Amino acid sequence: MKNIKKLVKTLAVSTIGLGIVTVSISEAQAVSLVPQREGEIKTNLGCLDPANCIDTESELGYKVTSFGFEDFDPSRLFSDDRGTTNNYAMGIEFILDEEGTRPDADQFYLRPVAFKNGQAVEDGRLEVGLFEFDFGRNISEIKLDFFDVEYANSTKIFVDGQIVKTVASGANSNIQSVVLKDLSKFTVQLGEPGGKFGTGDGVALQVSVPESENFIGLSALAVAGVLTLKRRKTASQKA
Repeated sequence: MKNIKKLVKTLAVSTIGLGIVTVSISEAQAVSLVPQREGEIKTNLGCLDPANCIDTESELGYKVTSFGFEDFDPSRLFSDDRGTTNNYAMGIEFILDEEGTRPDADQFYLRPVAFKNGQAVEDGRLEVGLFEFDFGRNISEIKLDFFDVEYANSTKIFVDGQIVKTVASGANSNIQSVVLKDLSKFTVQLGEPGGKFGTGDGVALQVSVPESENFIGLSALAVAGVLTLKRRKTASQKA
């Protein structure tokens, strides 16, 4: 599975210029770039626990940089399934009955953890952060699914330092999708501290790209290779 995930790097790309639309890529044709296991995403901050560190640059072909904004420190970022409880260092505790941002269980989302004055806010349960995603190459299409944007102007997308999209607010637990076209990196502000909720508007994120014929072909070859290795190993064990 790990080798198959690395094949995301082989996506066909072209440089046409930035385009942004709000239609969704078909789920059947999408490849998730959210790690399908829980742990902390490795950023410029490193990881709190090397045993629970996920290096997306080596596994999925993109790196993440965290920035501070307003009077908040740079946030940490996690891959999280709300159906489980988690306790990380620095007082970060994810519980089953979350106060605000609550995706369905058994789904993995990128979950920011806001920090202020060196401390995790609300025991790590204020999902706010400013992150740059850098793919190191031009990508034809990237889909962002935002969960629970309830505060207008709290969630924004930047390219080259300029705001290119402000995600509209919606009802509780809403999911809004944005598709970015032909770019190698972008910055996203997830949620915002304060606002009409006092503590802030927490937002979770899923990232995906469409499958290409090249990706599908290489995936099939990779699966065939894994199966071949397993058959050889089984045959060797029987011999």
